[in-house]
Amino acid sequence: MLFRSVCSNQLPYVWNGTNYNASGSYNKTLVNSAGCDSVATLNLTVKQTSSSTTNASVCSNQLPYVWNGTNYNTSGSYNKTLVNAAGCDSIATLNLTVKQTSSSTTNASVCSNQLPYVWNGTNYNASGSYNKTLVNSVGCDSVATLNLTVKQTSSSTTNASVCSNQLSYVWNGTNYNTSG
Repeated sequence: MLFRSVCSNQLPYVWNGTNYNASGSYNKTLVNSAGCDSVATLNLTVKQTSSSTTNASVCSNQLPYVWNGTNYNTSGSYNKTLVNAAGCDSIATLNLTVKQTSSSTTNASVCSNQLPYVWNGTNYNASGSYNKTLVNSVGCDSVATLNLTVKQTSSSTTNASVCSNQLSYVWNGTNYNTSG
C-alpha cells in the first residue's frame, strides 16, 4: 500500500504508468516475479493550492508600499508565491495603484492698502512664502504655495505759497482757489 499526498498543481500524479488527477484509493493488478497476480494499492490525497488578491491605492508620498515583506514603489500587478497551510503553493496577487500628489504656486503682489490678502480662505498681511496642504481630486496631498509681496504705498507733501492774484493754483491737475 502506497500513501501519497500531492498538490493540485503537481497533477497528474503518475503511478505504475497511469495518470491520476483526484484523491482516492486505486488498485492495480500486476504480475509478481513468480508470475502470480500482485495487487498494489495507491491511497492518493490531492491537496489544494490557493490564491488571494489585494487591491491597494496609495498616494506617492506614502511609498514604499510594503506587502508580504517587499517594498513596492510603482503601480502594477505583482505576484508572490507563498506556501499555504496544506503545504501547497499559494499565489498572492497585489494590484497596486499609486496616485500622485500635486502642487501649485501663486505669485501675488498687492499694495499695503489692499490688505488683508485672502488666499484659500486665509488672510495674509505681510510679504512671505506660505504653504497650505489641501486634498487633490484623487485624494492625495496638494501643497499650494503663495509667494506674497506687499508693496508699500507712498505719500508726499508739497508746500506752496501764492498770491491771491495767482489763483487758481493748479496742482496735480486740480485747481485750488483757497488755502488749505
